[in-house]
Amino acid sequence: MIRLAVALAALVAFVPASAGSQAVFPLAPCALAGGVDALCGTFGVPEDRAAADGRSLALRVAVLPARDGGSRADPVVYVAGGPGGSAVADAAWVAAVFRSLNESRDIVLVDQRGTGGSSPLVCPPPARGLRPVATAVRAYVRSCLERFDADPRQYGTAAAMDDLADVVRALGYSELNLYGGSYGGTAAQYFLAQHPELVRTVILDGATGLDVPLFELWGRNGDRAVRSILARCAGSPRCSRAYPRARAELFEAIARLRRAPVRLQGTVVDAAAAAGAIQSLSRTPFGAARIPWIAHEARTGNWAPLAITIDQQGDEAGTTRRVMFWSIVCNEPWARWDPVRTAAASRGTYLAERTALDSRHAAMVCAAFPKTAQPEWASAAVRSDTPALVLVGGADPQDPLENVTGVARGLPNGRTVVVPAGGHGTIQLGCVRELARRFVDQASVAGLDVSCAGAYQPPPFAVPTPAR
Repeated sequence: MIRLAVALAALVAFVPASAGSQAVFPLAPCALAGGVDALCGTFGVPEDRAAADGRSLALRVAVLPARDGGSRADPVVYVAGGPGGSAVADAAWVAAVFRSLNESRDIVLVDQRGTGGSSPLVCPPPARGLRPVATAVRAYVRSCLERFDADPRQYGTAAAMDDLADVVRALGYSELNLYGGSYGGTAAQYFLAQHPELVRTVILDGATGLDVPLFELWGRNGDRAVRSILARCAGSPRCSRAYPRARAELFEAIARLRRAPVRLQGTVVDAAAAAGAIQSLSRTPFGAARIPWIAHEARTGNWAPLAITIDQQGDEAGTTRRVMFWSIVCNEPWARWDPVRTAAASRGTYLAERTALDSRHAAMVCAAFPKTAQPEWASAAVRSDTPALVLVGGADPQDPLENVTGVARGLPNGRTVVVPAGGHGTIQLGCVRELARRFVDQASVAGLDVSCAGAYQPPPFAVPTPAR
């Protein structure tokens, strides 16, 4: 936990120890979720940078001061995933993962405009009678947008990265070490394109290049990942003994649900819902370890583990009710989600129904969502001489290695590290956080020994204990 005894007890202007200039907005001691002490404040930015006298937004900012009582001039800036995640809400995870870097460097967290504590725009839950047809969805979207005194076109990634640059400069920093995971890695590429002079190092963790249509490839990439998980089970003596048909049972269960969905205690288990639950599990090694067991139980007629997993996935609609999410999906090139191209890429995969449902829904929403022009560079792989560490999970169902091949070519001072059996986001696995610390400290991949990442051992597969 960060000690704030050295912080002023009253509202103060935060001054990084070696940044050389004073921040222009006040920060005060605060306690964040998870017992993390920090300095917090709000920073004002125009909603529309072309109309500075228009509506303004208040961004939520938190700084985790360096634990050694001072700080270096180059903080770690964490960019949350999503789109729609709150950087400040992730403070406990960030403090744990970046603990060694936080010893001598501040960590800066900024909730992206429209999310978290930064002037959030969230649509109300749709009425239960809302049908998944174009006219009803369009009416719901228009009704939602009419609730806000806001321009929904202004909540894209480029505007948010300009916000982040303004916050960093206002805090008195002249350069930073950027970390972005998942969508945060996409946003970090935007930042690198827009404000290269500020970036000392960048870590992209479970990211996809701006030239790759992430959502349209969801089915193909997810299918490949789950097959690698099942193959790993088949190659494990313990797992293969428990599930001799591990490679086939999941797909057989999905085929059965395509013919006849199952209802279990109020939960409808159909092919789309089942595939969505399995894809969510495959994002982490701990979730992946349960997939052969769940598939085996389903194939033998016990649908309860799968139904429980569906129920435990949480309210993903909470994310997809954010105006910021749809401002990005409906406008930014990397997020394009054409139903025809999605179906073609997903054909023959276990995710075919899930991706078809999601892409059709996206098309309905985007038909009613305002459009805004995008910069030309936003559809091309980023190019930069900035030292970069690109982290990839060997079994990532969303952002596999092939999704960052273009990124790697455009970062001549970068290094790509694949963590075997890693899922979506790897910095918390094995030795990777220590690799990140060494990379940031030396600001170079030259001589960086990454061999320990290949030694990562995922958790064992879930196997029932024999009765005594």
